[in-house]
Amino acid sequence: MIIGGGIIGSGIACHLWHVPSLRRRMILLEKHSFLAGQFFQAMNATGQRVMRSPYEHHIAPDGDMQMLDFARLHLDQLTSLEREQVWLGLSGQRAVVPLDVFIGHSTHMIGVHQLRKIAYRARVISVRPDPGRDGYLIATAEGPVIRAKTVILAAGNREAVWPQVFSEAARRYPAQVCSVYAKPALNPGQTIAVVGSGLSAAHTILRALEAGARPVWILRREERYRCADFDTAYFRTEGIARFRRLPSLARKVGTLLEESRGSIMLEFLPRLGSLEEAGVLRVHRHATVLAVRASASGRLELNLSSGADEHVDLVILATGLSPDTQLLPDEVELLADRYPVLEDGTLEVSGHPGLFAAGPLASLTLGPAAKNVDGARLAAQVIIPALIEKFSGSRPASFTVRGNFAVSFPLKAGVR
Repeated sequence: MIIGGGIIGSGIACHLWHVPSLRRRMILLEKHSFLAGQFFQAMNATGQRVMRSPYEHHIAPDGDMQMLDFARLHLDQLTSLEREQVWLGLSGQRAVVPLDVFIGHSTHMIGVHQLRKIAYRARVISVRPDPGRDGYLIATAEGPVIRAKTVILAAGNREAVWPQVFSEAARRYPAQVCSVYAKPALNPGQTIAVVGSGLSAAHTILRALEAGARPVWILRREERYRCADFDTAYFRTEGIARFRRLPSLARKVGTLLEESRGSIMLEFLPRLGSLEEAGVLRVHRHATVLAVRASASGRLELNLSSGADEHVDLVILATGLSPDTQLLPDEVELLADRYPVLEDGTLEVSGHPGLFAAGPLASLTLGPAAKNVDGARLAAQVIIPALIEKFSGSRPASFTVRGNFAVSFPLKAGVR
């Protein structure tokens, strides 16, 4: 049972498909109507047009059509600049991947591996050990409870908890304080405060300018620019090994927290720098918002820790993501409120045999790359051998359902 049909969950399912003994057991639960849909919607909401990860990172297993080959087959649909990036990728250099190429390739892989045939639309609300038996009980908002011998949690990320000042402001002024993922309307002449230091914030600033609005950028620290959202060494075997050799869990957590801090693609540096120099973009570095209150004009007054005040029409929060831990059993301890301890050799949650973690939840074992697109491959390489051993000699049927399964979330009808 795979819970989560996003990029990581779909990627792991593609890898499992190539093991016939596991393919027959595979069921995928996804709360959205499209496999990988949440990822695509988030990219669309922030206005991101290119991937940050390279052409080598995708959900296709080895032996299937790789993303570079997919792009080559569609060269006639790419711009001249995009074709140049393909040639760079073919020569082994860093290349920027258009978002629509990544979406097209992912959609193709989902179709080739027939994932829609084993996907059910359901919102899982809890995963608990099955009392007196091996396996887990998976409760869904639609009603049925599913019993599964093994579960792979691939729930991905969720939006980080907002600071209290913004939570209260969003409650008091819901039309003027929102998440970047809500894709708010941006209107000419508006003054828009963008809070956050990562790529989503950078895209939002450019979207605001394109709409004729005036952006104000508020950062707790200084922005940093880098090719990937973490040290690219962690993509590779030696980087993962280096992470695993860190002497303590505390050191690993510290590394993960530092590497997860917001950063922006290098390509934005000259553009944002010139906008700030020209006075088009106001930037408040090393500043936090202490208070948000409505002014007489109906705008919001932001009081900053630097002593400055800003009067804005809209506040957009791009304050980052953190691992979605909501489906972990209550007794699982989390380090830094986000990372469960796993068995390094299997990615099973410590003390919970048969409950595997993938994506951001596997970070304490796989390192910063676990949350990346390529994290699906890294997780599959560890989980698949463990599953093969676990199911060796057992019957194919590994799950049962309590409740009206067919009516509540019908096979194939709910997920595309």
